[in-house]
Amino acid sequence: MTMGERKSQASSKSKTHHSNMASSASGTSTLTALVQGASSAGDAKLVRCPVGALERLRRLNEAEVITLFTPFVPHPPSTSLAKDMDPFEPLGRALPRQVRHVPYRLDNGMTEMHADFLPASGAVVIVLCATANVLAYQPRAFERQLKFAQGISKKIKESDTIAGIPAILLLIDDHATGQAYINATHDFPALVTINDYTTAALANAVHVLFGK
Repeated sequence: MTMGERKSQASSKSKTHHSNMASSASGTSTLTALVQGASSAGDAKLVRCPVGALERLRRLNEAEVITLFTPFVPHPPSTSLAKDMDPFEPLGRALPRQVRHVPYRLDNGMTEMHADFLPASGAVVIVLCATANVLAYQPRAFERQLKFAQGISKKIKESDTIAGIPAILLLIDDHATGQAYINATHDFPALVTINDYTTAALANAVHVLFGK
């Protein structure tokens, strides 16, 4: 404050006080809007899941690991993540248990390396991402990811030790063909859908699964 401004110090303090109140109110409104937006981001839906599998998933103990299989795909257009970060890393962080995050390539499908992670799994989450930007990158992205998921599902069913573990399919789709994709996954008992894979959308998918 300059010497000249000191003469109107009381007036300035009054103005500053009101200004801070306005800023605080504005900040609160902005925060509220962000929270409300995050709470609905992705339009997360639990399409189907056997009650037993859902209860088993939510009661995993701390020693049981969730194996998370995610595709190598571009970041969503609205991402705020660093370019070198896996777009599904926030999903692994949001899952409320120990997570083993294992990416898979669309052109390679399921390999023995992926199957090797299954015996130590307490649950499995498989991500299929068929948003417009992914399909522009790879037109057959959905079919290739579905084949991967089917391969993992088959391995689980054939195993004597993990045949009963929860296996959740997370389908990400942002256009009108979403119902066709849902229909194509009818062999999977547990399905969650979201229409984006921003950090907030992925967190909401976890909230839907774990009821938190």
